[in-house]
Formats: sequence, C-alpha cells, structure tokens
Amino acid sequence: MSRWKNENPSRDRRSPTQTVADVSNAAMAELNIPDLPKNLPDRLVAALRARAEAFLYELEQATRNRYIAPLEIRLVRDAHRAVLTTCELGLSEGEVYYARFRKIVKELGYERSAVGFDKPDRWSE
Repeated sequence: MSRWKNENPSRDRRSPTQTVADVSNAAMAELNIPDLPKNLPDRLVAALRARAEAFLYELEQATRNRYIAPLEIRLVRDAHRAVLTTCELGLSEGEVYYARFRKIVKELGYERSAVGFDKPDRWSE
C-alpha cells in the first residue's frame, strides 16, 4: 500500500532558521558568532513555554474576536518574537510553536514579508 504524496511540498514545514541556511552556512561560519549554551535553566524554559503558549492563545482569540488594529499588530509582533526565541534557544516545541504561529497569522490575514509579517488590507477597514 502506497502513501499519497503531494507533488508540491509545503514550505510551512521548514524552520525559520533553515530557510536560507543552505546558501549561508559557510559565510556564517566565518563570522565566528558564539553558540548559545546547551543547558538552559528549567525556570527559564518553563517561562518561555508559558509566554509562547499565552501569545498563541491570544492570537487564536483574535481570530474569533475582532481586535482593534494596534492591539492585533502588537500581538502578532510580540508573539513572533516569543516564538522565534523558543526556536533560537532550541526548545523542543519551538518548531511547533512557529508552525502554529504561521497558521494563526495567515488566518488573521497577514502575509509573510521580507522582515516579519504584513497585513495588506489592515487600514482599509
């Protein structure tokens, strides 16, 4: 029995750090940027998880309730930072948080831009 395969694999599965890694690994190695420590204190990990979960919950609420534009924009920006922090620090849930974040902001009408996300029709309301 064979599995059904999609001819056009989704890019949503790539992590934020892997999107340009294949073309930039050599240049980044030459910069000698220090790595982050492998072991994070449990209290910090718990706080980062709680923060990311809270932001994602509030963004999900924003899809159900109409928030004013400044609040929605602030939630998207701060949630993006929180989720990227979990990825940067190597939390096991970081990739899952990022995928969830991307799904929610897409539902809110935001599009990926060169730096962050943009909502093209946000001021037309």
